[in-house]
Amino acid sequence: MSKNCYKSIRVSYAKGKHELGILENNFREVKENEVLVRVKYSSLNYKDALSITGKTRIIRKETLIPGLDLSGTVIQSNSKKFKKGEKVLASGAGLGEFIDGGFTEYSYVPEDVLVRIPESLNLIDTMRLGTAGFTAAIAIEKMILNKQDKISGPILVTGATGGVGSISLSILSKLGYETIALTRKKSSKKYLKSIGASQILQFEKINNNKILNTKLFSGAIDNIGGEVLDWIIKSTKDNGNIVSVGMAFDSKLETTVFPFIMRGVNILGISSTNYIGNRQRIWESLSKRYKPKNLNIINKKSISLSDISKQSKNLLLGKNTGRIIIKMY
Repeated sequence: MSKNCYKSIRVSYAKGKHELGILENNFREVKENEVLVRVKYSSLNYKDALSITGKTRIIRKETLIPGLDLSGTVIQSNSKKFKKGEKVLASGAGLGEFIDGGFTEYSYVPEDVLVRIPESLNLIDTMRLGTAGFTAAIAIEKMILNKQDKISGPILVTGATGGVGSISLSILSKLGYETIALTRKKSSKKYLKSIGASQILQFEKINNNKILNTKLFSGAIDNIGGEVLDWIIKSTKDNGNIVSVGMAFDSKLETTVFPFIMRGVNILGISSTNYIGNRQRIWESLSKRYKPKNLNIINKKSISLSDISKQSKNLLLGKNTGRIIIKMY
């Protein structure tokens, strides 16, 4: 390596106060079962934006490098699983929450967090997908395992212009499902159609006074939570599956048991951080069966480490569409 130090963004809660800075770090010895990765790309997720701005405390330590995702090349390895020169990625699995994440030029990564990049993906494609793509894939897989069929009717995707929403629409469309995108953004219709939305539903004030609504959807992937999720539950057809993946609107849910005991509606939960399945298998699916046809459309912009703070604020204000890539070099 040609330089003696590397740059990282670091979030700190020393004395309970949120602080953010770009710091220079010295290299250290690679620990047992650990790999040093030269990071080429990361990505900016909603959770990352919360961490960067301090709106919600995401890190579980006093100080940590944020960033749920990274992709790059193995520079040094003290692991039997990975060797120097391999292309690898890491997403979720505690990055940016419990262990140092991807907003860094170099990262010391535990071997059990890393995944080899499948042959039909490259470094930038993996971050165009990132945690958002991984989340969308495990959400859809869980729906399919719970017998979500294509003939029952459309699947609603909320937060449709965000990362998880965009990739969910694209994968569902590729698999042959009819989709409805729910959005606040009147200007996003062309974008949503281009990535797989069959219909677009403009978000408006919701009336949740009824115990059951007209049956509108056969299932849903919900990024919003709160009263929107309540409305979805009451509007889902018999035996439909709703996957709850986010809470951009509200973390609280007030509803009734009637959709569950009268229509057999299922609420499914997933976590990209605590996923206990085979991550390599999911990434192989994302490289083939689930791979969106339009990743270059979903990836709307590329930024540097110094741009993260500004773009995090824009993301939380709903000003971004699709995925944001962070390029280290």
